Amino acid sequence: MFLGAQDAENEIDTTGLTITIPSGVEIEISGEAEVEFIDVEGPGGAQHEDDFMKKIETRSPYTQIDKTVLDFKLIYTDKITYNFSLRFDDNGAYADKHYLKYKEDDLRIELGKNRPKIALKRITEGYPLIGTAYWKGRQYHLDLEKKFGSSVLGMSVALKRPLGYDDVAEDKSFRMMVYDDTKKLDGQTVEFGFRGGHEIKPLKLEGWYYFGKLIDDEDWKKRLHYDFDYYANIEADDVLSENANIGHFWFGGRAESHLKNTLLRAEYIFSEDGFLPRDGYYFELGQKIKTLPTRTLFATVRFGQLRVDPFRLTTSFLNPYRNQYDKTLLENDDADNERFYSMLKDPHTWERTLLTLALGYDITDYAKLKLEYYFLDEKTGDSEETAIAQNRPYQPSVEDDQLLIQLELNF
Repeated sequence: MFLGAQDAENEIDTTGLTITIPSGVEIEISGEAEVEFIDVEGPGGAQHEDDFMKKIETRSPYTQIDKTVLDFKLIYTDKITYNFSLRFDDNGAYADKHYLKYKEDDLRIELGKNRPKIALKRITEGYPLIGTAYWKGRQYHLDLEKKFGSSVLGMSVALKRPLGYDDVAEDKSFRMMVYDDTKKLDGQTVEFGFRGGHEIKPLKLEGWYYFGKLIDDEDWKKRLHYDFDYYANIEADDVLSENANIGHFWFGGRAESHLKNTLLRAEYIFSEDGFLPRDGYYFELGQKIKTLPTRTLFATVRFGQLRVDPFRLTTSFLNPYRNQYDKTLLENDDADNERFYSMLKDPHTWERTLLTLALGYDITDYAKLKLEYYFLDEKTGDSEETAIAQNRPYQPSVEDDQLLIQLELNF
């Protein structure tokens, strides 16, 4: 099977060390380590300290061990396994994913912490913008999936992931809003999801729909009201929880085609959290080239966009909470009061496009060399009038293109 920039499964079985303990349970151990060289475009150093309101935070170039992961699979029977990953990085050591899996014929049940099942396993280091924003974060879920010939249906019940922030690529200066990893929170809520797919080779189609409610305080108060200045134009900052719009839903679709060693893929996602709408898409072309009988070169070109407030579906039938808020909040005479505009001081409000060019080479069966370049266009919302008033350079966008050279080691 062709492995392009991303694979449609969110886990890949690898053959590692197998240990049988006295109880008879087998343990498979494998892992991964990444060593990276990173160069971020943009002015750095003390000479630029006072010239720009928005500066590159991480000076470059630099080298880092991005992460080391140990994967364990406990095999109880040929149908029941327990999988968990330990991750080591600059933030310390922690359990990254851990879940119990039952698989028999065309039925699969998963219970534990993992990505949403619509997530893709990356072959490139960089995620699509909507991949980072929507399906990178881990969640605690009960997920059921059943195959019916060339079709598949799935559903899940999960602890809703809180709204948070993450990096667009390697630079940590201008973070965007994402669905973050699930953690213990007061006022935790639940998210329900449904998905389906059908394959008529070489074409594969997928679609999904998730809905729930915003987490009390953590989402609608700490993120939407505190971090978006325009939110108070629609819903007052001193609103009580029982009067707040806490609806949350997102949906999307993906189409891909595998033709010999060529992959074509497109994906679109729309979300609405409270009164905040976002959407995004990407198109991707991947090509695999055999250089030696056991060596492969792969190339990827991907273009995507992530927008804040593209349009609103608050009153649409797609919003299950459309009748549970005060509709007069959206009946302002001035239409500008109903929009979320980009603001220079808040990178999570920016509209972004990302062009990714990537090359990868299999040095051995367990070592890959990756070369990737990210062309970022980020609309900051700055105006010439504001820049003149503040006596600083005009910054309609930031210089944030990034180069990555990575050695990936699997064991």
